[in-house]
Amino acid sequence: MKENIKENIMSKVQPNYRQIRTMRRVDSFQQYLFPDLLPITPKQEFLHKIRGKICLMLQCEKINILINKFGFENAWYSILATHIYQLHQPRFDYLLKQKEFSNAIILNSDILDSISIGEIATLYEYSLSHLNKDKRKQEGQYFTPDDVAQVMAKRALSFPLNKIWIDPCSGVGNLSFWLIKLQENPESFLINRLYLIDKDALALFIARTLFTLAFQNKSKSLFLDIAPRFIVADFLFSSNLPTFDFVILNPPYVEVKLDNRFKSAKARNLYVYFLERVIKLSKGFVSISPQTFTHGQRFRTLRQLLLTNMKDISIYCFDNVPDTIFRGVKFGSTNTNKVNSIRAGIIVAKSESKFRSFKITPLLRWRTKERTKMLERIDDYLTLVEPCVDVFPKIQKELLPLYYEVKKVKKSLAHLVSIRLTQYKLIIPTTPRYFISALRTKVNRCSFRTLYFYNKKDYDLVYLLLNSSYTYWWWRINDGGMMISKKTLLSLPIPDNIPVNTLLISKIEQSELTNRVFKKNAGKNNENVKHKAGLIEEINQNLFPRFAPSFKCLHNNSVITI
Repeated sequence: MKENIKENIMSKVQPNYRQIRTMRRVDSFQQYLFPDLLPITPKQEFLHKIRGKICLMLQCEKINILINKFGFENAWYSILATHIYQLHQPRFDYLLKQKEFSNAIILNSDILDSISIGEIATLYEYSLSHLNKDKRKQEGQYFTPDDVAQVMAKRALSFPLNKIWIDPCSGVGNLSFWLIKLQENPESFLINRLYLIDKDALALFIARTLFTLAFQNKSKSLFLDIAPRFIVADFLFSSNLPTFDFVILNPPYVEVKLDNRFKSAKARNLYVYFLERVIKLSKGFVSISPQTFTHGQRFRTLRQLLLTNMKDISIYCFDNVPDTIFRGVKFGSTNTNKVNSIRAGIIVAKSESKFRSFKITPLLRWRTKERTKMLERIDDYLTLVEPCVDVFPKIQKELLPLYYEVKKVKKSLAHLVSIRLTQYKLIIPTTPRYFISALRTKVNRCSFRTLYFYNKKDYDLVYLLLNSSYTYWWWRINDGGMMISKKTLLSLPIPDNIPVNTLLISKIEQSELTNRVFKKNAGKNNENVKHKAGLIEEINQNLFPRFAPSFKCLHNNSVITI
């Protein structure tokens, strides 16, 4: 083959299988196309990840060249046609006769060779951003990684059998792929029990082609058989949707204008509108989205809809440090930080159940090397709680008794704060990551809140509480976003009979002078105080001796060590 791209028209090319040096076995084709289906050792997994990153970088560069040369759609038709041709499987020859491939080009290399469905989705995401970065950002598309898609598909197996599923914003189908793969008869499930819907016709065509290659078995024309199952439509507003029971989805995450066609209009986010429609039309669903729906007044209606319509709910919440649930980068982003740092949440909800159940995890953290283990164990972190429409508390089992205790407390921080300036002033930096501090001395930073108190007693009490793990815990269960909001801070319950230890106060004051830290943000150093772990533990032991060991785990960078 030539070093440059072959510009042969696909319709004129006839595969010559006699020239093939090696024939791939038909029954190993799925493993060839999606190698992550094969059992692999830890060493193989490490090498695969390194190879995958390098490979994807190279493939992205190739896609740039192809799009510039052939245009967006024909570049992808050529990529698919080349992949089909290079497989040398006679049973797929009929695919190349489809009209979409009439102007496709045989390329000098198979870009899709030996990469997974998730990696293909990443390449497609990249190509969309290359086509139009602004449009890519507006559409808020983040494709689900393979391992997360598998986790979601496994949860779908707990739903009633022989029902109809729909993927309403499928993209190239990585969620649906794993849902199909885990079925007893994947081909039959694809033909009879699944619909993929998306506004992007090309993405659906890619999915349909890949699914045919992966799951064609008894059918000799699976690509044609499943055509009615791939629907170009806007799930949010279409009045001609197929009948379905359950939904698996990763909706777009993007802020939009208020749309009064939705009860959850105040949320002003597409993912919320998608979830509202899914809740109203289905008997249950598995979704991944930002975990912002667990808190915040503008998401209250969505929480109410979820609690009203679904009886069995499990929610898995993921932090974005030190690892993040969405792999890769934010293609199309103009931010200096290109990492996809969304704090995500997976919802598994069913409308039919013998008993009402609401379970939720705390904000889970894990190191990159512990990702697989964390995903395997996520059910272990679920806590059975009494749901409240005001907030879904992201809480661990060990601290549930404390949560119920302080929920009964009538006094909050808001009752102690003065609306006027006084001599009793605390400065609270508002961008927590692993800790929250309250300071009596000035710090050189942009984001902070200043609280004033009526008297020294309240001043000292709050100084202790805010520098303990208690406030950090309250923020993580009720919020956990980029900043601690004024509402969350002032809602902090103030338990009765909290001892005020003057020696501890002196230690905290001394620590303010000796434990200054700096974090650069937008090119500027932001100053804070990070107290030593021993001092925090001493404060916790003094204020909440029963829960001090569990508080200590809050600051770990991985739940695996707990």
